Amino acid sequence: MSGFISALIKQRKDAKKAEPNTNARLKEILDILKKYDFDDGITPETIVDILEDLGPTFVKIGQIASQQAEYIPPEYCDALVKLRSEVAPMEIEAVHSQIEKYLGKPTSELFASFDEHALGSASIGQVHKAVLFDGTVVAVKVRRPGVVDTVTRDFALIEKILDKFFKDGIGGMDIKGFILELEKTSKIELDFTNEANNLERFGENNAGREGIVVPKCYRELTCEAVLTEDFVTGNEAGDAAFIESLDKDERERIASLIADNFASQVLTDGLYHADPHSGNVFIREPISPRTPVTESEETAQAEGEGATSSEEAQSEGDGNTTSEQAMQLPEHDIEWIDFGMMGSLTTKQRQLLIDIVTAVVMQDAYGLKRAVLQVAKPVDEIDHGAMLEMCEDMCGQYSGADFGDFDLGDLLGTILGSLQDENYKVEPFLTNLSRGIIAMEGTLKTICPTVNILNFFTDKVNTNSILNFDLNLENPEEMNPEIAMLLYQFVKSTTDSSTKTAQTLDMLEKGQIKVRSDLGFEDKALAAINRLTGYAIRSLLVIALFIGSCLLCTVPATTSDGVGLTAVFPVMGVCGYAIGIIFAILIYRDMKKGK
Repeated sequence: MSGFISALIKQRKDAKKAEPNTNARLKEILDILKKYDFDDGITPETIVDILEDLGPTFVKIGQIASQQAEYIPPEYCDALVKLRSEVAPMEIEAVHSQIEKYLGKPTSELFASFDEHALGSASIGQVHKAVLFDGTVVAVKVRRPGVVDTVTRDFALIEKILDKFFKDGIGGMDIKGFILELEKTSKIELDFTNEANNLERFGENNAGREGIVVPKCYRELTCEAVLTEDFVTGNEAGDAAFIESLDKDERERIASLIADNFASQVLTDGLYHADPHSGNVFIREPISPRTPVTESEETAQAEGEGATSSEEAQSEGDGNTTSEQAMQLPEHDIEWIDFGMMGSLTTKQRQLLIDIVTAVVMQDAYGLKRAVLQVAKPVDEIDHGAMLEMCEDMCGQYSGADFGDFDLGDLLGTILGSLQDENYKVEPFLTNLSRGIIAMEGTLKTICPTVNILNFFTDKVNTNSILNFDLNLENPEEMNPEIAMLLYQFVKSTTDSSTKTAQTLDMLEKGQIKVRSDLGFEDKALAAINRLTGYAIRSLLVIALFIGSCLLCTVPATTSDGVGLTAVFPVMGVCGYAIGIIFAILIYRDMKKGK
């Protein structure tokens, strides 16, 4: 913190020649920081107070930091969570002034009644309850005055400080990239018409999905600084007392409905809630009351209707039962709020997500490498061999784990962490999605820790398209996702070796990997081979000498006519024997000594 303050002081000196507003904001930030004593460190409560005093930009940074438990101590994360809904509210006069300024009429002419007590206050605005003249109860979100200019100046100052004093990042992290992405999303959030567009599109996507409720936007009472939508009733998913009041089965059904809907948003709609923390998910009484199914009725239905379930599913179109049909709905509805932070995925990006997760689960390093190279680019030249090794390491971290134990957020986090460690730049959509999934898993754990969102992602993937053949099961809709994955692995293994061989040869042909030729023999092994070769050659010479000597010794002393011959040949044979024996003794001695 002291380094950051020093950077601010230096920047202010350089800014004296700059525009007055920039210099004034620098002075304001320094005056706020000087109020606090940093000699003994910063407590979690102190850092929350500092961020609130610094304004909306720093509050937003604190909100995002509260979700980074892997980098920030838990006590600080717990304190920073308060920034989501406990920011000091603005004065009611400022609220009325903003509404009249942007909607053109005073509050009294637009609403039959307007509650002056804020329901919630965030970094860029706050929400009030109001009633329209037709009796409709609505929530009115009002932007803080001057927040656009403040946020713009703050980000400009932060970027200048980072460029001048922290060019190489902080702790290996690309802080500037993070700030630029945060600036982009913050500017989108500051224009409430973007949130209104998101709300309407989100509502269209979820229309007809039983148990899912999306507020209606009132366009005539909405503009860039004011957003009017249906008032949400019910309890936050993070309301521990309410969650505890529900029975175990109902909590599981609620968590399953939330997980199933989020999976649909990501894989089916391509538009998902990017900030699905427990405060943005409400549990409410159903709009259309449902009669809960008792255990005995559920058993009877399974026995009586199980035989016809496949036929009914096929008669409806594609022969597969949807998640909504197969899953028992809870007694409560789910209602989403706060559509300022949304994520969008193209069809290609959704398929890449499926490919990445499937490759890790199936321990397919080659498949993971292909998918990863489509979402991440190295700063330097690609080392395909190192990339393949990295993918094998990532797959190895989940080797032997049960399918139900996979944590999708951690899985994506592992992949992103490995890529960042190897200096790869990852496309923002995967980083944002990973952050959203981690937040979603946190919400599910507050309701029912046993619900695993990966199961619902798997449900959204057409099993037959993965397996690429007709399983010809009597009830394919009842297949367990884990069994489907195991069957896929069985089919895949029949061609896995040839496929990997072809992929490796292709990489060799393109020069993407190199063959390391290393016989692996040590010096002692090579010396031993040389010795054995020498022994063999010398032994052959001795054998040849013995054979030759034998032939010479067999030469007769006289011819058949009685003519005498020289005795030289037998003598040479005896000498050859002697020399052969000497050579044999020398070879034996060298072998004993290891020469």
